[in-house]
Amino acid sequence: MCKIIVMANQKGGVAKTSSTRNLAYSLAELGKKVLAVDFDPQTNLTISFGVAPAALQETTASLMMKLVMDEALPEKGSYILNIGKVDLLPSKKTLTVAEVNLLIERKDDCLAKLLAPLRADYDYILVDTGPSLGSLTINAFTAADEIIIPVDPELFALVGLKELTETISKIKQNLNPKVEIIGILFTKCSKRTTLYRQTSEQVRSVFSHLPIFESQIPATVQVGTANSKGLSVMELDAKSPAAAAYMNLAKEVLAYA
Repeated sequence: MCKIIVMANQKGGVAKTSSTRNLAYSLAELGKKVLAVDFDPQTNLTISFGVAPAALQETTASLMMKLVMDEALPEKGSYILNIGKVDLLPSKKTLTVAEVNLLIERKDDCLAKLLAPLRADYDYILVDTGPSLGSLTINAFTAADEIIIPVDPELFALVGLKELTETISKIKQNLNPKVEIIGILFTKCSKRTTLYRQTSEQVRSVFSHLPIFESQIPATVQVGTANSKGLSVMELDAKSPAAAAYMNLAKEVLAYA
């Protein structure tokens, strides 16, 4: 059975895109069929796969507009890109236009409609979202089976987390009763610092009701370097601590029932 996992946190700079990219590759390395979906107008996930958004015809932007306008969708071969071990549904900056129309038309289920027929082709569909709780993220939550919340354990780590979890609770009550938060993922971890220890302990205390992944992604330039080269960190350096951490995360995700 396919699972749709959304990577979400309205706070920027917490490694949502990097985590989507590297979790997707790690799951594929473990033998799973994976689709990564760029649902952020910033198009960082698309770029991290080495794809230039401007050259694309069909993306999440055009597909959302077709769904808003109740138009027929094209064949999936026209918008799903096969990139190594992972398939990609790319984005374009015009997704911002679709976002406005989703809000005006009050359509919260367009992404769910787009992904529903794709479930049969994949074990996991991973959705990267932008730093907001707008109509795109609401659509992602409505489509999701599971949500991962990346958190950078620094000074402002708790900012917005309460609002985020409350929004997910409302989605669960009103739009998508099956959705679950499967874990908080600590990213950019500098375990030797006092700030890391204090902040991670604070998150564990305040959100003790939520699961927290044992895997923690270390702070390293290798992740950013891999993104800039259109690679996963495992393809750049399979022996790096970040590659090992994302592989361990993938195993935790597989073990979640």
